[in-house]
Amino acid sequence: MKFEHCYLGNDDVDRYYCKLFDETEEIVGWCKYYTPTTDCDDVCIEYIYIEQEHRRKGYATLIVKELIKKYGQLTWDYRFTSTGRHWYESLIKKGVVSI
Repeated sequence: MKFEHCYLGNDDVDRYYCKLFDETEEIVGWCKYYTPTTDCDDVCIEYIYIEQEHRRKGYATLIVKELIKKYGQLTWDYRFTSTGRHWYESLIKKGVVSI
């Protein structure tokens, strides 16, 4: 798996996206995230999208782990779809994230 981070610009927060590629260099999914302040190491995930054929294979969790590895701390706004809420709760149960 390969991750590609890209800076999108600043509109009161620094915005980024992260693409996830599989071993064939196909895009599996991506996320959009931001840092609340310029002197802050925390990031807030705004959106995660995994291509339909790659869902339920752990790729969204890999993106979360990548952001934790890169930044150390994630902040959540807790606005999830029902599927996203279930996934987030599974991250807590697995110990990937804490509340």
